[in-house]
Amino acid sequence: MSEQDHATRLLQALADPTRLRLVAALLEQPACVEELAERLGLSAPTISHHLGKLDQAGLLNRRREQYYTVCEARPGPLERTLRDLVAMASGQPAAETLRLEQYRQRTLDTFFANGRLRQLPAQRKKRQVVLAAIAADFAPGREYAEDEVNAIIGARYDDYCTVRRELVDDGILQRDKATGPALRYRRVGAEGIAPLPAPGTCAGATIVKPGRTTRMDSSSRADTPVTPKTDRQRRKEWIELYKQARRTAGVYAIRNTTNGRVLLGSSVNLHGPFNRHRTELRLGSHRCPELQADWNRLGEDAFAFEILETVPDALTGLERDTSLGQLEKKWIAAYQPLADRCYNTSEKIRVRQF
Repeated sequence: MSEQDHATRLLQALADPTRLRLVAALLEQPACVEELAERLGLSAPTISHHLGKLDQAGLLNRRREQYYTVCEARPGPLERTLRDLVAMASGQPAAETLRLEQYRQRTLDTFFANGRLRQLPAQRKKRQVVLAAIAADFAPGREYAEDEVNAIIGARYDDYCTVRRELVDDGILQRDKATGPALRYRRVGAEGIAPLPAPGTCAGATIVKPGRTTRMDSSSRADTPVTPKTDRQRRKEWIELYKQARRTAGVYAIRNTTNGRVLLGSSVNLHGPFNRHRTELRLGSHRCPELQADWNRLGEDAFAFEILETVPDALTGLERDTSLGQLEKKWIAAYQPLADRCYNTSEKIRVRQF
């Protein structure tokens, strides 16, 4: 399918109020058909029909979880602006190419400093940009021993084992057994990617001289005038780094310290729920009327926000979700009878049903 056809199909898929509601629900939390039907007040066949349209447009990822198929929104297509989609649908690929290059450069500027990687992005699309940039340090067609691979990656990032595994899993590095027990690696992806400045060199270093700011490039004898980063640009970079920090999954509670009742919840990212609950309660718009009434009567100081238990950071994907489901069952059992000890009226604490 061409980029033009794909953009047209994506716009058609989103031109429906029900599908927009589905996308919004899946951006908040992955879910199966039955959960989406209950949350949106629609029948399961209706949900399945619209999910099929979204899937055809490349907006969904699906995975099996026991007897259910869990759907989640694919972030990549949803990051495109309406201007980009209209340009692609009208047959103007140059705009998309420019957008992708700008996106790549912004990602590299955010996550690299003086040739060194600050941290691996949590978002898959940004991580692929970073991995391709590191892979450009390997000459195509040449074989490398594992200690050479570790040294090349280690010059960019201390956790070379994680990066090496990611490069192999993404098919950018191919790992072959040579004669004997030694492993050999060679680059088979990331073609056409220009290497980053060598780590630790003066390339990219900012030099202040009277009257101007220059950037010294190791490939040039002359100083090239550049515009220094503003405070706003630096702040945007740090916000992006914070957003891309490793997410922690787990079970949490909002505890009424006066009577001991709690609101149980769980999330694959514990950064968000506390702020969301606190904001809703302060605005008087929380979806749990009993909790909102007690908050209004007792005041904010009468409530504590607690993380009850977290999933090990080493677990990802289906393993993480399975472990989180087990923690949910454990804490729901610990607070039985639920109706007496909790504000929750449903055991589906991940989708915040009260």
